[in-house]
Amino acid sequence: MKTYESKIYTYKIISDPSEIINHLQMGISIPIWKDFHKYILYDLRYFKAKTILLIEGEIPTGHALIFDDGKDILYFGYFKVENHSKNKIEILLNKLLEYGRTHNFKTIRGPINIPALIFGWGFMKEGSLDNLFVGKPVNPPIYQELFLNKGFYIKYEEKTWEGPMPYFNPYKLKKYDYSDYKFFYPKDWNELMELKSEFIRLHNENLPPSARITPNVDDLFDNYADFIITFGDYFLFNFVRYRPTNKIVASGCYMQNPFQKEAVIAYSWVVEPEHRRNGLVLLMVGASSRLAWKRKMRYSSGTIASDNFNNTEVAKRLGLSIKRSHLILEYNYR
Repeated sequence: MKTYESKIYTYKIISDPSEIINHLQMGISIPIWKDFHKYILYDLRYFKAKTILLIEGEIPTGHALIFDDGKDILYFGYFKVENHSKNKIEILLNKLLEYGRTHNFKTIRGPINIPALIFGWGFMKEGSLDNLFVGKPVNPPIYQELFLNKGFYIKYEEKTWEGPMPYFNPYKLKKYDYSDYKFFYPKDWNELMELKSEFIRLHNENLPPSARITPNVDDLFDNYADFIITFGDYFLFNFVRYRPTNKIVASGCYMQNPFQKEAVIAYSWVVEPEHRRNGLVLLMVGASSRLAWKRKMRYSSGTIASDNFNNTEVAKRLGLSIKRSHLILEYNYR
């Protein structure tokens, strides 16, 4: 642990994950349950994350987590100060910029709160719903205002579409013929691990950059999958197989909200290009919703980048509407 001094404040850089986790709650509005610790520690160790603590007197008054991709980008998350003080935000932000410059990073990006599956990303835009929800941190707009004034720009705007979960039988949709396709999901952990490589391949080949928020996410699959199963069910991972070739051509991933058990979050869905426009997203959504309804899950939510027009159209067709927006910001050193 290193300690630095200024005229009014000191700040500490902490690298021990077991100590970092004791300070994380200062940086985010979402509760950090004891049951979440093993997932948090996994990501902290994987990314070799550090915490910058802003200290007033002897009391921590601001927090920022930092980690990198092993290349040129410094990521930050869990950025929050006591009472959302403008002065303290500016002091901590200056330290963040100084750290990135000193360590020769070319770019700073965030906030991304690892594990992002639980604690989400972005500064919340004013007008968003601010109830407790997994992956949806809450903050006043002063944070993004001060970051933008400092030279950051909006890298991605992530919009969260929400509403009552649609319930329909996809096989009765007259527009599509699913006779060549088989929807299925893993029945246990071993089967999920057998499907892991196909899930990763499909997502790597088909997800747009704006949907790949966390760096090196492939290596985090087991950690995130364990969270999804522990707080949900196996059907939250689902796949579509093309019968003529026996190849898996689409996949989706959902999770149950641990803070609101009746809510399901669509984390991602992908379809190979040659099978698009065949209604496979509706097949996955419809089949999954029927399974969810049996388990008394009746509310749906999904985050879509503002530039992802195809998934935006799907959300509209499902009757969802934008309830929250979060901004991921970026700064380039010159």
